[in-house]
Amino acid sequence: MMRRAALLLCLVAAAACSRTPDAGATAGDATAGFAGPDAILLRFPRLGGTARAYRWWSDSSIWTSTQRAPAIADAIAFDAQQGILVVVDAARVPVRVDLRVGRVTPATSERLRAIASADGYAVFGVAPTGEIVRLTNSGAWRFRPPAPVRTLLPLPDGALLLFSDAADGRVTIRKLHPPETKITDSTTIGGADLIIPTAVGDRVYIASGDRLEGLRTRDLGRSLAVTFSDAVRGVEATPSGDRLFVAVRNSPTLYVVDRYEAAVRDKITLSSPPLALRMDPDGRYLLARTAGGDSAQVIAIGTQRAIGTVETAWRPDLPFIAPDGGLALAVGNALVVVDAETKRERSQVPNGAADVWALVRWNGFRPRASTLDEPVRFQDASTDSLAVDSLPPPDEPPAPGAAPPPNPVPPPAARAELKSKGWMLSFAAVLSESRARAMAAAVRLDGTSTRVQANERDGTMVYRVVAGPFPTREAADDAGRRSGLPYWVFEAAP
Repeated sequence: MMRRAALLLCLVAAAACSRTPDAGATAGDATAGFAGPDAILLRFPRLGGTARAYRWWSDSSIWTSTQRAPAIADAIAFDAQQGILVVVDAARVPVRVDLRVGRVTPATSERLRAIASADGYAVFGVAPTGEIVRLTNSGAWRFRPPAPVRTLLPLPDGALLLFSDAADGRVTIRKLHPPETKITDSTTIGGADLIIPTAVGDRVYIASGDRLEGLRTRDLGRSLAVTFSDAVRGVEATPSGDRLFVAVRNSPTLYVVDRYEAAVRDKITLSSPPLALRMDPDGRYLLARTAGGDSAQVIAIGTQRAIGTVETAWRPDLPFIAPDGGLALAVGNALVVVDAETKRERSQVPNGAADVWALVRWNGFRPRASTLDEPVRFQDASTDSLAVDSLPPPDEPPAPGAAPPPNPVPPPAARAELKSKGWMLSFAAVLSESRARAMAAAVRLDGTSTRVQANERDGTMVYRVVAGPFPTREAADDAGRRSGLPYWVFEAAP
């Protein structure tokens, strides 16, 4: 549940895509009918091998990994800024899959437990020593908690919640902000069978027995407490967090809890008691695993009614709901895509159920705009009418006592010398210095150092990842292509 919630969090953070008419599987550019980031489907051989990416839904791969992926157990989170998907391999080691250059690299050599990430950039886990480890491209941070930790819950604002079991069966929750090691808040609750964060991270819901509690992540204060007729089996929150759908043991009733009323507002009757729930990242549908485990009921969130049942196995990666309302299902050995409303089959991938799948939203595979490769050109000072008019005529000396004109225009020979400073590569401009340094460390260029430049724009510090200078524009462009990363070329300042 925790891993699935982390992946849904990174997906819902992207802008929602609009619905297209149901016309079966699309051909060519499957994203032409959508606004916002592209839906990218990644496929990993279950026993390890070459990973591939496809636009949803197209049968032509647009990316293949340059390194062999290990056997993958689950996808954790996606960093859309760097184009890195964090997955967990069969040995419980977090692995980074870089969609820009195709690298597949372990984030650590340790086997971790309680692996979690809110953004795909910082990956948390509990080491065999009991320490909490925070892994980023720029290094690792370790923290010895005051008590053994069972579950980690990273939040979108960078905070981290630690769940520790007490001897009396209760659970203590502690909050800190890595890389700081000071515990800022703590509270104790009766238990934690299920832990469900909201997509925006302002609440976390904990189910224990027949009781569901809500906590504000800001201060760990209580926000909700509801008791049900039997033990809670599954909980899912809408992306906005305004409603909670709760399944309880031995009951076909799905309870709808209003976050603001802190009470059950509606009930949905299903054909059989649900065992688990899975929310659409866009908040249109809810999937409920049936008691037999070989099918799922589809609930329309807008009307709060069950609209049908689909055949599928229930796995960490499948079923899932695509931006266009398609349901990706594991049916026998095939991956089958059906329409959520009509249940009509759109397409299928023979033997697709044998692999592991992940759906992310990212614009990194879109073609580069040609204007990005055009250098910025500034008007020459000699043709700047304001600069010329501010100088006295050449035959008239300055007035007595007048200060010399500022920044006099250099002669043509000096201007020509100033222009020969080479060409630079720029890979990114971000607001976080630590993120910029991590990106600079990840860039690979032969014989040329990559560094971070800090510039202030309208009172805001911007950190650029740059390399160079290169003697010619062609040399800079060639180095940029060899890096395998998005880049643009600009003329070095004198």
